[in-house]
Amino acid sequence: MSNYEIYLLTAVVLLIISLLNGFSAVTNRRPVAFALLLFVAGGFSLYYATTLSAGGNLAADIPTAVFKLYARIVN
Repeated sequence: MSNYEIYLLTAVVLLIISLLNGFSAVTNRRPVAFALLLFVAGGFSLYYATTLSAGGNLAADIPTAVFKLYARIVN
């Protein structure tokens, strides 16, 4: 796995967790600061992944990176 794929997966995971945490915080009337922090960290990770890739981020790269991670874990 390349650094691009690692940072892309990190960004996707952080952004999904931040959205879930943000929705939970809003519905339970809690502060959304932690969700915002995760969202910003995911955004920076996605930006860094973009700088590592010559062609930019493609949506098709995400499933490919997930499959490579799965294959790496299984083997």
